[in-house]
Amino acid sequence: MRILLSFDEKFPVNKEKLTKLVQKETKYVKFELYNGINILSKGLITKPETFKDVLRKFEAIKNSYDHIFYFTLKQYVDNFFFHEYDSLVIMSFFGWEYLTDLPMSNGVLYFIIDYLALEINYTNFRHSKNTGCIFDFLGNKTGVDDGMRQARFCSECLKRISDSLISEEDRKLFDDLQVLMNLLSEASRWNKNILVAESSKSNLLIKRRPKSNNGIQVVIASPSDTDIERSLLINSLEVRFRRENHEKHCGFRIIVNSWEDLASQPGYPQDIINEKIIDESDFVVAVFKHKLGTPTKDIKSGIIRAISGTAEELLQTLDINKNNHPIGMAYLFSKAPVVSLDNPDKEKIETEWNRLSKFKEEIKEKMIYKPYTNEDELITMVLNDLEKNIQEYIIK
Repeated sequence: MRILLSFDEKFPVNKEKLTKLVQKETKYVKFELYNGINILSKGLITKPETFKDVLRKFEAIKNSYDHIFYFTLKQYVDNFFFHEYDSLVIMSFFGWEYLTDLPMSNGVLYFIIDYLALEINYTNFRHSKNTGCIFDFLGNKTGVDDGMRQARFCSECLKRISDSLISEEDRKLFDDLQVLMNLLSEASRWNKNILVAESSKSNLLIKRRPKSNNGIQVVIASPSDTDIERSLLINSLEVRFRRENHEKHCGFRIIVNSWEDLASQPGYPQDIINEKIIDESDFVVAVFKHKLGTPTKDIKSGIIRAISGTAEELLQTLDINKNNHPIGMAYLFSKAPVVSLDNPDKEKIETEWNRLSKFKEEIKEKMIYKPYTNEDELITMVLNDLEKNIQEYIIK
């Protein structure tokens, strides 16, 4: 879905920063900023007259977008917040200072969320009274204040919407809505501007919900020299997590996945792994011994994009610009390889170890990783760390 954001010339928000923010936070919806000068005609906003006048300015580009959102300080003739005509939605912020003390940038995000929520609201339901739900009609316009501070679906609406998500597009839009609603409520409840709150946000992880209703999805990532460790984690981690009461302590079962679970299929292997396993995982457990692994490449250009497949999978967990990225856990063998002078692969082994050592230096400021000395110590650490991280970061 492509949406063009357009603002009156004197609309008092940082348009560029706001557009970059919503574009960064969403995966399915793509936002763009219209950089031309916009001034509505004199008088109150009327439908369809004002809409036709505005659409003439966008005639050459309007078919490139699913919606055009136009933000103005001018008032509707019926004093509503917004109406729609053709692909254009005009959103009015008339009298904003009498409705809330939250900034207009928060309001812009609120009405973006409000409209997009209507895209998956097939019953066209609206609460007649202000409840704080995104589906409030807001007949009393002061309800916009609670709406921004709560930015939520009420339990009944959440169930109704969740049950009606049929298409993949609806599910993707719903995922984007959750991210934007969390962003809005986290800032608004503390009277903060979303643009200021976003710029000061730390890199610390925030709590999130599991990606599957079946359990916490854990993927094992490792280079080719970790066959023993990999086999132990894939075959034993899930069972021991349950038998040793980690599941009871954190309230979740785990489901262990790996690339071996994928069916044979066409496509660049790392891209398939990223899309079908990494993106769907809650945790990536990366294990290294003496090798870093084979570099990955951009399949079209052939240019190297990551120093190894395992490194690429782990680094995705550190990408805070990637919505709902998995949580990374890394474990590295504590001893360097012992290589005899007459070993024909001596140079290759040393090169791999040096690559891995350099990678360790690069990530040490970005995450906590742990050394292990044998397989038993490794699986014990992973079990305990998984329990702690689930308790700290996963919402029941």
